[in-house]
Amino acid sequence: MGLSKFLLVLCFSLAGALNVHRMSADDQREMFNRDVKDAKVAAVTFAFAKQFQNHMVLQRAPQRANIYGFSPTIGQKVTLELVTVPATKTYSYETVVHQGQGVGVGAWNFVLDPFAAGVVVNIKVVSAGVSHNISDVIFGDVWVCSGQSNMQFILLQVDGAAQEIADAHNYNIRVMTVGLTESSTPLYDLAKISEPWSRASNSTVGHFSAVCWLFGKNIYRSRHIPIGLVATSWGGTPIKAWSSPLALVHCGLHHEEETEQPQSYTEYVNKVGPEDRHRLQGPGNSSVLWNSMIHPLLGMTIYGAIWYQGESDSSGVARDKYNCTFPTMIKDWRSNWNRASNGQTSNTFPFGFVQLAPNHPSPGPTAGFADIRWHQTVDRGDVPNPDMTNVFMAVAMDLPDFNSPYGSIHPRYKRDIGARLALSGLAVAYHQSGIFQGPLPTGSHASAGGLIVDYGNTWRLHVVINDGFEVQCAHLRWVADPIVAHTNTTVTLKPNVCHAGEKITGLRYAWSESPCALHSCAIYETSHNLPGPPFISYADFDPKGEPYFTFDRQTHIRN
Repeated sequence: MGLSKFLLVLCFSLAGALNVHRMSADDQREMFNRDVKDAKVAAVTFAFAKQFQNHMVLQRAPQRANIYGFSPTIGQKVTLELVTVPATKTYSYETVVHQGQGVGVGAWNFVLDPFAAGVVVNIKVVSAGVSHNISDVIFGDVWVCSGQSNMQFILLQVDGAAQEIADAHNYNIRVMTVGLTESSTPLYDLAKISEPWSRASNSTVGHFSAVCWLFGKNIYRSRHIPIGLVATSWGGTPIKAWSSPLALVHCGLHHEEETEQPQSYTEYVNKVGPEDRHRLQGPGNSSVLWNSMIHPLLGMTIYGAIWYQGESDSSGVARDKYNCTFPTMIKDWRSNWNRASNGQTSNTFPFGFVQLAPNHPSPGPTAGFADIRWHQTVDRGDVPNPDMTNVFMAVAMDLPDFNSPYGSIHPRYKRDIGARLALSGLAVAYHQSGIFQGPLPTGSHASAGGLIVDYGNTWRLHVVINDGFEVQCAHLRWVADPIVAHTNTTVTLKPNVCHAGEKITGLRYAWSESPCALHSCAIYETSHNLPGPPFISYADFDPKGEPYFTFDRQTHIRN
């Protein structure tokens, strides 16, 4: 499939993949025709697409990398010569320029042979006597890192930044940052790149995304294959800005809703200068960053993506829809990346995310961030799960930084996040065995000594504090229920915390914006000291009328 067919495939394949039953066929055709008419391609001369540069990483075998670009001359021949370094073998390819989106704008595309990790090449494309070269290109795994300000948060700002930056040259990692641009229509070429592809060094990683770097670094330390990291994020942005129109329609989002930022975020933004304010106050309109900062990358073959976002969706309709918008965005990205990359990016590519970290001093509200954390797992508590296959996550609720100079919403403990996210990524994306996430209960039942919460035999529990659990009594009233005993696999909660005659109807854990002090929530496992994720469950009752809880199903929050 040529790049010129990109939008056609995007619109109609996504409709099928997401089962967009709310739109009639006429509505879909109208949307398609409007997008084709309005779609923009910045480049109108013979050139590579902007992300194809010196020092870049192309996706390794068994996947095949795509190389593409633009030309004004439809039907003209384009040749590509790839030479391995040291110069031991030359590969030659040929294609023609196809009609692109716009008068006099054509597109060309090559699907390369599969190359093993670590192979270094120089690449030259030629058309009508004009040539362009990129050099020092290496094959490895390409990861895209997206989201809002906590993904944008740079390495210079993290706890332990000096050590991380000084160590950067020891890793065979290349980094690139997409420039901040919004567009009302889909772009095929990036409008700008703020940091070109660079080898990792103490002069290149300091202003790069901290979570992206720390995730990639930990993947590299385990796999020892070159890693390419593409950061494309913008502070203060809601998920709808990163989602395609059809993905939003699938979740019933037909109208623009004003994005309400957390108060702590607004307070921090108001203290910074104009340049930082622009970086932290991204656009909130539907699809404007999907159009400009994701869509132009879809033709690239990638291995996976990671995501840190949700703070801007923690209230109102956006909060309540997040259990649809987030999984739908993942499916949307996967479907379109697969189609646009000629099937070389997997339609189930690994996708990782960070559960929201704390914000206000403990405990803070029980709605908002707690809801988003739950919705990030499609109301199941952990991933991967039947609704989120090949998805992994890092729990961050035990990493408060209320004195952060960047605002309490931006904790500096990104090294913990990078390590946890990479650990789960190694298990899900690279099939590495071992414990990769914190304990989630398998069941719970009543006893004379109190409610027993059973965590099964997967983990050995480390109980740090006794607080964090709550039970729901009559009239939807939640009451703290501390741990009074525990074993390696269970915790027992204090009995009789409800009023006499009241039955326990709900159980939840760590259900607040900031549920605990640093590294001090109640439940951890002993292998990697990973915190158990927050959860909520509502009671079933046995024949004797005693409550019990299950955790293997989707549980929607009851307000």
